Amino acid sequence: MSFSSEIKSELCHVTDMNRSDMPAMLYGLFYAGRIIDGRAAIQTENAALIAAARQLTEEVFPEVRHETTRLVKNGSSLFTFTVKEGYELIRERFGGFSENAAINSVVVSGNDDESGAFLRGVFVSCGSVTDPKKEYHLELVPPYNSRAKALYAFINEHGMAVKTTRRSRGIVLYAKESELIEDFLTYIGAALRSLEIMQVKIEKSVRNRVNRTVNCETANLDKTINAANRICEDIELLLRERGADYLKPELRRTALLRLENREASLSELCELLSDSASGEKPLSKSGLNHRLKKLSQMAEELRVQSANLQNE
Repeated sequence: MSFSSEIKSELCHVTDMNRSDMPAMLYGLFYAGRIIDGRAAIQTENAALIAAARQLTEEVFPEVRHETTRLVKNGSSLFTFTVKEGYELIRERFGGFSENAAINSVVVSGNDDESGAFLRGVFVSCGSVTDPKKEYHLELVPPYNSRAKALYAFINEHGMAVKTTRRSRGIVLYAKESELIEDFLTYIGAALRSLEIMQVKIEKSVRNRVNRTVNCETANLDKTINAANRICEDIELLLRERGADYLKPELRRTALLRLENREASLSELCELLSDSASGEKPLSKSGLNHRLKKLSQMAEELRVQSANLQNE
């Protein structure tokens, strides 16, 4: 089962809902549903959604008789929930369900409990959310464009700035910001799933930070190794062509220690120079770096001299 399907199944467990919020959720199911034979109907492949529609209808409209049909095609089931008798009771309480029907402010008066229950019904009926381990994406696909516009205004009025786009199937409401998705899921009663997204986001942040640190340390290590290899090549050239006695005592000690400790850092080389029996004062990294640059300069001058002799 996908991340989105799991959330919908959890939100369809309506037995723990406050009874006062049940009408708003049922209204949300119908509002995000379709019109069949001039009546509001719910059409879905989600059996849990159909079960929720039956429970809510029986709780809110006990006098209404409903029917669920099942169409099997290509191995998938399409359920259609319709009201057979007592539809006038639903119309009387919820109002009409034309394609351009506005959101009934009597059914959803504006308080957060009712609004959250209404959007809960809308989401399980026409919404989806991507697994946060892959990407952050939540969307609602109402069956009619006019209802999509009404939902867009409603959701934004409640502090959640969703966006819209047009696709072949109509207007789609969507959110790609993790914080907005977390707020929406919390608002409709999926707070634990919201926390799950937060946890995934924290794990991603830690993983990215670790990767950046490792990459940075690796790059610095590569630079250190490359620099050490270059200076060792320069020292080997000087010793091969001129001999150790060609170098001043402090440069000679530095050169030999560098060759003997190719993987040592500048700080470690400074300590080795200070521990030697040379009687030298402790050497700073900048001082050591100056000596190494001097050795490289001497090696480069030697290369230039050799190249000039070959060209003569």
